[in-house]
Amino acid sequence: MPISLAWDDSLTASVADLGAAARETRMAKRAAQAAEWNAHPGRLNRLDGYLRFAGEHKVRPHDVALYSIWEVCRDYEARTAALYENTARAYAYGTTAAVLAVAGGEQPALVELPWDGDEYVIPGGSLPDLREVTAGWSGAEHLTVLRGDVLIREHAAALISDRAACEALTVADAEALADLRSLAAGLADSSYSYGEQVESALHHLLTQSGQGEQ
Repeated sequence: MPISLAWDDSLTASVADLGAAARETRMAKRAAQAAEWNAHPGRLNRLDGYLRFAGEHKVRPHDVALYSIWEVCRDYEARTAALYENTARAYAYGTTAAVLAVAGGEQPALVELPWDGDEYVIPGGSLPDLREVTAGWSGAEHLTVLRGDVLIREHAAALISDRAACEALTVADAEALADLRSLAAGLADSSYSYGEQVESALHHLLTQSGQGEQ
């Protein structure tokens, strides 16, 4: 028969697994970025040979191959970036929920997050503030700073996804739009950093309650 883990051991394993998932998707995203860069047609020496088809129509086979490969790599990069962002945010939000549950006297055995069949469903609203439940912990101040960074980047991502707001900025201030896109692009890394810190907060709470030593 399988050995049944204590709830706190099961919870820490659940959080650790979610963190590992985020790291795997981050690695996949970085590999995709490298592949896209390597495949960029502007970076490679292009040949001048042609191929004729359908009468007078001509193409350069090397160009066709380069652009086809680049399109595949761009799609791969976009998909892995979205996967990393979703998983990193799940790590942040799921572990935060676990911290709040433990601080509230509950004994959750697993992180709980909705799944729609393709990705994690991130809870609506802002990332909860844990200052009260982590008061006295040496990492609390850094956790607050990381949360603030996540909130800024989430706001930027929300604006970018709002077509009307985006179009207004495109007309009014191209530089502001570029800044928003830069902030939004860092949401995954910011969420992951927060997730690591809030995982440490969870271990602190379990140790303080005595569960982490049992």
